[in-house]
Amino acid sequence: MPIPVMKRPDAPVEPSGALFADLLESSGYPVLVLDSALRVHHANEKALGLFKAEGPARPGQDCEFGSLGEYLGETASWLCEIVAKAVDEGTSLKRKDVSIGGDAYSLSLHRGEAAWILRLRPVTRELSLEYQAKRYRAHRDILLEAMDGIEGSIVIVDAGGRIRFMNRFTRKHVGDLMRDADIASWPEAAGFYREDGVTLLDGPHRIFPRALEGKTVIDQPIVIRNEITGEAIRARASAAPVFDEKGRVVSAIGWFHRVGVFEPPLATSNVTKLDDKRE
Repeated sequence: MPIPVMKRPDAPVEPSGALFADLLESSGYPVLVLDSALRVHHANEKALGLFKAEGPARPGQDCEFGSLGEYLGETASWLCEIVAKAVDEGTSLKRKDVSIGGDAYSLSLHRGEAAWILRLRPVTRELSLEYQAKRYRAHRDILLEAMDGIEGSIVIVDAGGRIRFMNRFTRKHVGDLMRDADIASWPEAAGFYREDGVTLLDGPHRIFPRALEGKTVIDQPIVIRNEITGEAIRARASAAPVFDEKGRVVSAIGWFHRVGVFEPPLATSNVTKLDDKRE
């Protein structure tokens, strides 16, 4: 049972051609309507602008533009060949990448009840972002490989203090002692001491916590002692915060370079103490 539609008495009934044109114009992409002989019967404004073709005398009025080849012109004759082959075989095209005027489009062609609908979705920006992401990943891999070969420790943490990168030198000296440890327990886990080699790094002497607060640390003398092997070295520690475009700290990078072997002060021998007493 048809559902009655209430209309205002003075509202004219729109012809189907005008409704069809409104539907085409509502698409944000270039759309062409073709028959099986590849004659263009309708094109929306996006298609007119893309191919610089002259539109109908009145918007919403069906008219023939001629053949698709004439409409596209010689510069896009290859596109006409793609569409002609698909129409001749009665097959649809889905998301076929094509280039028009230096921009990339995803072409779709499907057969409706009365015509073929050709649709071109711009994807230049999407592809550009994809290429940028690929270039970023390539540059990132090169940078990480370079940092991995540096004869010095490099560690990158995120805003929560979780390690995102640790180079080969760091892994070799402290192993994975820091990887599973909370940033608050790094001094105990990895053996980070103040210059005396005895006092663990605390509050104002911590490296990464200060960087994550937005402060820069430059060449702070520390002692790093591998709690498993007992090997201890003197090092200079530096760290800097990494800000986003809004000025928020999103990560921190720290680097440590070795300046020598740590040798604890020799304890005064008993013999010396006895000699002192005799005197």
